Amino acid sequence: MERKRSFSVHWAWIVLGSSFATLFITYSIRIGAYSVLLPEMIRDFQMTKVQAGMIKSAFSITYLIFAPVMGWLTDRIGGRKVVSFFCLFLGGGTFLMSQADGFLPLLLYYSLVGIGAAATWVPIVTLIQVWFGEKRRGLALGILSPSYGIGFGLMGLILPIIVLKHHWRLGWSVLGVAGLLLIFVNGLLLRDRPAKIGLRPWGDSGHEEKGDIFSPARKMGTGEILASGPFWLIGLSYFAISYGTYTIVDFFVTYGAMELKIPYPVASLFITVLAFSGVFGGFLIMALSDTIGRKKSLMIIQLLLPLCILNLIWAGGNVWLLMVGMGFFGFLYGAVWPMYGACARDFFPKEMTGRVFGLMTIFYGLGAMSSPPLTGYLADVTGTFQWPFGLGALASLLAALPIGFLKTPMEFQRDKD
Repeated sequence: MERKRSFSVHWAWIVLGSSFATLFITYSIRIGAYSVLLPEMIRDFQMTKVQAGMIKSAFSITYLIFAPVMGWLTDRIGGRKVVSFFCLFLGGGTFLMSQADGFLPLLLYYSLVGIGAAATWVPIVTLIQVWFGEKRRGLALGILSPSYGIGFGLMGLILPIIVLKHHWRLGWSVLGVAGLLLIFVNGLLLRDRPAKIGLRPWGDSGHEEKGDIFSPARKMGTGEILASGPFWLIGLSYFAISYGTYTIVDFFVTYGAMELKIPYPVASLFITVLAFSGVFGGFLIMALSDTIGRKKSLMIIQLLLPLCILNLIWAGGNVWLLMVGMGFFGFLYGAVWPMYGACARDFFPKEMTGRVFGLMTIFYGLGAMSSPPLTGYLADVTGTFQWPFGLGALASLLAALPIGFLKTPMEFQRDKD
């Protein structure tokens, strides 16, 4: 008992801190490095925009395949082992990107990164929701959300300097080493469940959670999850928002540098503006969702994002309008992914969060996999990114449709009674 009193910080915050660092590095790699270094890689390897998109699709395919596996493994053996081990793929694949000598090696190495990335997002979101009580999950995920925003935001500042003074390969090398260090960080600091070390979730009232649709003791099989209406409604929305947002996130620096002829260091700042505005948006909107609910919060995001994308198209080559537009886009974008993660916990039993979110991530992966090559193809065919960006706006708007039919946990329970 004396040992417990000696801890002045609840271990939930240590788990959150380690998770923050992991997502910081992961998103520096999966969005920051890819988006910012892509124009230079296209020039060096003389790739088409379709080929550039296929590199990201290779990442998304392995992410799609392994995300459900990671969710299942998290429920079976715990997030600590899963995250720690698969950071080997995250860091190793990233380092190998710096050694690639052509298009096919880039496909292979970035697919390894996708395996590692699949083992960070799903298990970490699951761990955070285990370690924080019902009324504190939105806050915790809101605190977590700046991690990926700050990560790829800083890459928009740092990587152009590395490219101009050295080479784009050094950027991949540095991030690869950082990814490998996460093996040790997570092995030391992550813990799977509060009860294992004699604690309760931080902010837990000790009462049964009112938002649960299912009995806390009940578990669901994979077939029952797949037959669930909320699973498909959330999943279809997840697919549409994934497709729509990645048209902008993956290609906007390339659009600015190669189509609008904006200087590369300036175009790289678009990703920085997006990221840092997302830091504030992710925290504020996630905290708000604890009060107004995930459904309303998601619909607000999904209805406003298309307007932001259309504004980016309308801005043309006006750098200041583009920066402001990216700021509004990023503010909303920052809350998208943790919001869907919170839905997995709100609408399904807590013991199944990892498996449910892993299965839902298939929809995310399909959107993220199809968006880059189709965006690149349409840009090659039409000679502009504006048409594929417009398609992304439409997809983001359509994401609101299935969420509109989604019953909140309280509505579901009321109908059941």
